[in-house]
Amino acid sequence: MSYQKMEVDAHAAIKTTQGTLQEAVLVVSLVRTLTSSFGSAVDLYRKLKRRGHDEEDDTKDHYRTQSRRRRDSALDHAWDRHHHPNLKVGSRKDHYGDSDEKDLTTSSFYIQAEYDRGYRELGEKFARGDLMTQVQLQSQIIQLEQTLLSIYSDLMLSTYILPSHTHLARLVQTTRSARVAAIQALKMQYQRIHVHVQPEKPEVHRPMPGAFPLPTHAPRPHEPSTNTGNRKPKRKARSRSSDSSGSAQTLIPRSKPKPHPHANKLFCVYARDLQGDLQLPLVDNYKTGGNNKCPFCHAHASIRPGKAWEVVMNDRKKHDKHGRGALRKFMVGTRFVIKCHREWGGFACVLCAQFKEADTVCRGVEALVEHLWREHTGEELAKEEDIAEVD
Repeated sequence: MSYQKMEVDAHAAIKTTQGTLQEAVLVVSLVRTLTSSFGSAVDLYRKLKRRGHDEEDDTKDHYRTQSRRRRDSALDHAWDRHHHPNLKVGSRKDHYGDSDEKDLTTSSFYIQAEYDRGYRELGEKFARGDLMTQVQLQSQIIQLEQTLLSIYSDLMLSTYILPSHTHLARLVQTTRSARVAAIQALKMQYQRIHVHVQPEKPEVHRPMPGAFPLPTHAPRPHEPSTNTGNRKPKRKARSRSSDSSGSAQTLIPRSKPKPHPHANKLFCVYARDLQGDLQLPLVDNYKTGGNNKCPFCHAHASIRPGKAWEVVMNDRKKHDKHGRGALRKFMVGTRFVIKCHREWGGFACVLCAQFKEADTVCRGVEALVEHLWREHTGEELAKEEDIAEVD
């Protein structure tokens, strides 16, 4: 029976959850577990919806059978129409419509987006989290998993099974509460960590021998203008707006910090190694027979050895004989994809770190390639060593 498999899946999910909570109580792990639980909730919701439709059909058949036992076919139709108007096909308005399913299916996305926002700005401190957030997320995971298991148990073991709409109401209420609480917990953690990080910036950014490169967005209030980040020229512009030579001095060095985002927490350590050494080959993990896992963070990449992704760009500077923009074809290699990957999974665009004011984070390889096609020019792709232009 399908519900037996559902119960087995529920027990397996709870066992996985308990292992996660005990072995790696990090916010990033809890977010991953919670989004997985929401996926199980969506599956259960759809099964209950189908079961509810079957119950509705059985109810219609029951009333029609009872009517035929008492009256002939002509009287049956009139009696049903008078006493049971809601039993007509398509006349009943389903209380749990598509809006509820949409809420469930988008819950994982919004929670992951809130986590990504905090991680993008605060890095590993946000990924580890604090005790308060860990407890709050654990509580939501436990409540959601208990609700799933309770519904599975009722469907399998109870002698009197509750109607599907009762289970649906409970499931929708639990998932909505978990979604709101999880997002709020991540927002509050962001505020707590952000408050503690800000006062440390002036001290961390003092020049020290052997210090790591600094992110481009970090202000350096006491350093010369030639080494400033993106925000410093605005201060210079107010005091020397008419001095064109001074303006040029502040703009020229701005290209230098562009490679430095590779050294921050946006990319995995191994990805930064690939970015910094053009001659460094991919490890055997990404070759035939490998497990496609990063040697540092163990994130898995869904790629095949030697695979390349084709990107066709419309070059506005070159035109064909018909006056249309000439097409340029690029092949995105595996090495480019790997040097874009992040710790804990996902990808960040190297080209955005080099040429754009803001970074771009993508969940999968296909999203990264589509981003290259939509947001970057042929000139930018041509400058990338691991993207080859073909005729």
